[in-house]
Amino acid sequence: MLKNTLLLVCGVAILSSCDQFKVKTEDGVKFQIHEEGKGTQTPKDGDLLTFHLVIKTPNDTTVKNTYREGSPITFPIQRGAFKGSFENGLYKLSEGDSATIYVSADSLYSRVQQPLPPGTPKGSDLRFIVKLVKIQSREDYTHAVNERKTKEAQLMDAFAKKNFAGATKTASGIYYVVNKAGSGPNATAGDTVVVNYTGKLMDGKTFDSSIGREPFRFPLGQNMVIPGWEQALSMMKKGEKATVFIPSSLAYGEAGAGGVIEPYTPLIFEIELLDIKGKK
Repeated sequence: MLKNTLLLVCGVAILSSCDQFKVKTEDGVKFQIHEEGKGTQTPKDGDLLTFHLVIKTPNDTTVKNTYREGSPITFPIQRGAFKGSFENGLYKLSEGDSATIYVSADSLYSRVQQPLPPGTPKGSDLRFIVKLVKIQSREDYTHAVNERKTKEAQLMDAFAKKNFAGATKTASGIYYVVNKAGSGPNATAGDTVVVNYTGKLMDGKTFDSSIGREPFRFPLGQNMVIPGWEQALSMMKKGEKATVFIPSSLAYGEAGAGGVIEPYTPLIFEIELLDIKGKK
């Protein structure tokens, strides 16, 4: 009798577990929880959400992967344009949850007035596979941003002393290390420079790089790049390799960039000046 009771209890537990993680539809949102986090609160309108996202088509083609891109997305949550939207699905999650939100391809592409892409048949769903890393109120987010702004110079100084021994600090706050000397005159405004580069955050994550692509070519002095690049390259000679540590005031400032670079974030660049084309 006891053995049968134990088997019954185990069976109920297994069924409950399966039910907990099945695909469900609530308020028009179709989703499946894969792993529950430790958060207890779901988002409210205007909260700042930070999450990793993989988007897959019905034929399993990946169209976005923030893990490969190196940084999660951060944006303020608002209700989506239709009931079963990805944004509305995010309201179903708590901090730490991993889930798939199934979004009607017909609804999504009709809203943007685009045809269904290859491999996405009519009536199918796109899979938005999301890991909700953090939920912040607007007030908490603003406080964190202001704290970063206040402590940026101190943070950069400590980081440079630890990681860039012998670095020169310019009057504008750029830390500059020559890794390989170049030769000839410095690049000046009006010159076209050809560079290879890798951009990193202070935690070592790469957010952009020309390595494996064509070198980046642009004219100096025409505001085509961030001010920190303009200043750093004007100190470089052809063939030089340098590490530059740029304050946010000479990078993306209070706005940040693309959800990858947060407000008031200093940036590290490994730059090789391959060529300088003189003014024409």
